[in-house]
Amino acid sequence: MNAYRGTGQLERAAFTVSLDFELMWGTKDRPYGESFRKLCEIERREVVDRLLALLTEYGIRATWGVVGNLFLKKDHEDPLLYGSELIEKIRRCPVRQEIGSHTMTHAILGAPTCTAAMAERELGDWVRVARANAVDFQTLILPRNRIGHLDIARRHGFRCYRGEEPVWYESQPRVVRRFGHLLAILSARTPVCVMPQENQGMWSIPGSMLYTPAFGLRRYLPVWLRVLRAKRGLNAALRQKRLFHLWFHPTDLTRRTEAMLDGLRQIFERAASLRDAGQLDILPMRDLIPADVESGGQDNAEILSNP
Repeated sequence: MNAYRGTGQLERAAFTVSLDFELMWGTKDRPYGESFRKLCEIERREVVDRLLALLTEYGIRATWGVVGNLFLKKDHEDPLLYGSELIEKIRRCPVRQEIGSHTMTHAILGAPTCTAAMAERELGDWVRVARANAVDFQTLILPRNRIGHLDIARRHGFRCYRGEEPVWYESQPRVVRRFGHLLAILSARTPVCVMPQENQGMWSIPGSMLYTPAFGLRRYLPVWLRVLRAKRGLNAALRQKRLFHLWFHPTDLTRRTEAMLDGLRQIFERAASLRDAGQLDILPMRDLIPADVESGGQDNAEILSNP
């Protein structure tokens, strides 16, 4: 990674994209979970393919945080809880993608009820299924960005994770977070650009901006506002020589799909043009760890090679 240690800047601005890939696992604990079934069907049938095509077109190496149970082949059970063929598509993407962990069952490791034993099981099981599928891993994307049990993650070989967005509403109750996020979009507020930060023996790669889904009231927010914010984030990264970190779920593209994908296209096109001009690096999360940091154990850092 091109960071100058201790300076708060990079040699060159950077852009990263991280994805929470979970199908129905992400809403199993929510009372409205079943309402996401049709959306996950669209995600499975259409969105993953179209998103991979977009990433390929603009040469974007994204980080996919994958729920471990999606690796399992359970054809006789709910197909929206399993997705080995989708993971294979990600692995065969012409532009190499990074696969990281989203825990085994989308467990909220930062929840007060998540014990060390539970975290050990969630991460240990994920590591076992990943290794059984020849996945080299390095990155942990914690469900709902609730940070917890990093000591256990580090022991299992993870070296970086997506940290919370450094915004005032991130630590507030859900309703306040929604309000703060809507306000940021409506005002087209420039997202915060970030730097990798050491924390408990791992590297936090904080998020900068959620590419907001068009669910509920958010469907009335024009996509161009999302695009404007992202482009402002890229411009801020250029000025500050820092990182702009865009993140979302593939499921977030299942409402107003054409408009949402077109918005991503505009963002990726801008990022690719800056990269081609030598002004911006586009990197997966694992490449944002400073290169002079010792691994301290088994190196799981390589991105998956194309089969």
